[in-house]
Amino acid sequence: MKATEVLKPLGVFVLVIAVILAGTAVVSTLSGSGSAAPSDGEDIQGQAPEQFQPENAIETSAPEDGDISVDAGGENKRILVDSGHGNQFSQSEIEPLTEALSEAGHEVDVGAGASNGGFGGGGYNATLQQYDAVLIVQPTSSYSAGEIAGLKAYAEGGGRIVALGEPPQLQVSSGLVAEVSEVSFGAQGLAEEFGLRVGTQGLYNMDDDRNDNNYESIVASPDGDSPLTEGVDNVTFDSAGTVVQTGDGAEIRLRALPGSTTLERRQAGEHPVAAQNGNFVLVADTSFLKSSERYDMDNEQFISNLLEFLVSGDKEEGVPEAGGGMGNGGFGGGDSGGADGGSGGDDGGQPGGPLTETPTAAP
Repeated sequence: MKATEVLKPLGVFVLVIAVILAGTAVVSTLSGSGSAAPSDGEDIQGQAPEQFQPENAIETSAPEDGDISVDAGGENKRILVDSGHGNQFSQSEIEPLTEALSEAGHEVDVGAGASNGGFGGGGYNATLQQYDAVLIVQPTSSYSAGEIAGLKAYAEGGGRIVALGEPPQLQVSSGLVAEVSEVSFGAQGLAEEFGLRVGTQGLYNMDDDRNDNNYESIVASPDGDSPLTEGVDNVTFDSAGTVVQTGDGAEIRLRALPGSTTLERRQAGEHPVAAQNGNFVLVADTSFLKSSERYDMDNEQFISNLLEFLVSGDKEEGVPEAGGGMGNGGFGGGDSGGADGGSGGDDGGQPGGPLTETPTAAP
């Protein structure tokens, strides 16, 4: 091969490389890059939208600190945590609550069922007589008419009730064939006795300043002053619904921040999420009990206030009036009746219920 045949392609290649290097140098000079160029991540005006700058792109979650506590002063009380109505909560979710109550000298029973008939084997109302307060967390089976009547008389006689529930949601069952079913708040009938109910729609808020790092984690604030909201500025709920007023006497305690919207009908507003009617409190969320949410914002203070509410009542002795029915509607007692309370006894239909064997939290 002749030398000219080798040199000609090589010369073309060298020329192309030279052009590329020259072009790079020109672009570098025009753009001002070099030793004086800003370091990576520095705000360069005009090169990127403001929302993509590092300080704006990194979301921060609500601070997580504080304690769940109950005043140790005053009379020691007995609190029953309902576990007989398909209640959806885990031991880890309520353990900090039971520990705070126990440390303050109160006794807590997670379900009253036992092989010997539980507390007050003579009937559901006899079981309630043994307690000063009842905590109900996301029941999925309904309360019978007799249970509702007993709990209403219980509240009217000074017993305290806190009910936590969520709007209807789909649940997928495990197994060879997955089935989808709707899970609803089982204490609607009870809540309606106090002029309240949990609405059928969840809430969301697209305003980043009014949610907790997620559009479904809405933020709520107090509606006026009350012991339930003392020391509370903002509470965050991950699965909140609305509290609907169906009667007189109830007062709203917490409202979602402006811009909160219902999932289906897209109704924006400051929707109520917690309310109180005398000795009965309804909160349309349970997620704030979870370990991941318990200490967000002022959640731990709101939980502490709910516990203070439970132990600060003054229930009369013998309330509600006991009858002869053996069933306890899932709070403990006989094995008669079905999931919704079953048949009653001589006390005007006091309900029966399944035997529930649940671990008891030691004081």
